[in-house]
Amino acid sequence: MTRILVKGFILDDFFDTFDLVGDQLSKSLIQKIFSEYEEELKYDPEDYNVGFDCEVLLTLLGEHEKAVELLNNLNIDVSCEAVTRMLRLAHHYSYLKDSAGVEKSFRYFFKRPCDENVKVGAFIAAGRFGNRGGMIRIWKDLVKEKGFQNQKFRDEVIDEPFSWTCLSDLHIREWNEGVKLLYQYDIRENRDIELYGLVTTLHYKLGFVYNSVVDIIQNEGPYEAFYAMISGKAIATGMQSWMTFYRDMVTVDEPKIYQELIMHLEGARRFRSLFSLGEKLLTLSSTNFNADIHFLQKLLLETGGDMYQLYTLLDLFTQSGNDIDYVDLLEMVINLDPDIAEKSQIRRDMSALLGPLPPLKFV
Repeated sequence: MTRILVKGFILDDFFDTFDLVGDQLSKSLIQKIFSEYEEELKYDPEDYNVGFDCEVLLTLLGEHEKAVELLNNLNIDVSCEAVTRMLRLAHHYSYLKDSAGVEKSFRYFFKRPCDENVKVGAFIAAGRFGNRGGMIRIWKDLVKEKGFQNQKFRDEVIDEPFSWTCLSDLHIREWNEGVKLLYQYDIRENRDIELYGLVTTLHYKLGFVYNSVVDIIQNEGPYEAFYAMISGKAIATGMQSWMTFYRDMVTVDEPKIYQELIMHLEGARRFRSLFSLGEKLLTLSSTNFNADIHFLQKLLLETGGDMYQLYTLLDLFTQSGNDIDYVDLLEMVINLDPDIAEKSQIRRDMSALLGPLPPLKFV
């Protein structure tokens, strides 16, 4: 049977993205992906990154008891990863109405002495309890220890946001939770920069997902990339939703950061439309396929994509496979706009105007 996502060149690129899937994938597909990841974890039980991805997939399936068992069996000796495990255990124990399990998990964050990572976990734990006073106290300590008091949004922060945040060692689920808490409880110190670091990371992760899709197409052919394509679309959709929440629901004190948020949101939208186009192209029915201008217009309208994205995908598909339908479509696109290759290059050169770009292998 064709592998869904567990391929040698895809695990790292999809790492820590499944929290964005939400309800965009069927339970049966999530179960298949989990089964593959579970086998990978059995092969290398020391790889806690795969273990955490398994936990996310179990969470999407509503399998809280299995998630607890998995987390308790992970071999973790890194402080920031131990913090992630305890926060997630508390989450699952809460769903299972196991108050003793929740208390045991949270007790980890209030031991003494504690390092910086444990303090970050304690900040989120205090937020879950609604303890604003505790959150303010812990956050002040973190910001002071990092030397981030009265920090301004300057060039160094734009270039390396992860070096100027307190939450960036967390996985994206907990990082997102921490940023939301800063805005929910009106804790202003460094919060806009924390938000900028988060949305930049989300955009970059989407770029890595795109790279994996391209790798599959180039190494195994377009049709082998179908599940990665629809998974990428689900991740991009969730990413749009997260970024849209911040655009619509929070007050950002630094105008430049709000501008960056809007640009990264547009970047996420463009990835989603590209993955949507890819999904549509891979599900064309040869029996009722009719390559004409009306088909192209409908395709772009349904996916939110544009002719440049369509040209990019068709060019990639025809280089990596021999499906005559894609050749016909590419010829039609070129006939409609003979200069589209040159225009696509100009478009790619202008992409940087949307803000920092993920490291893409094929554009």
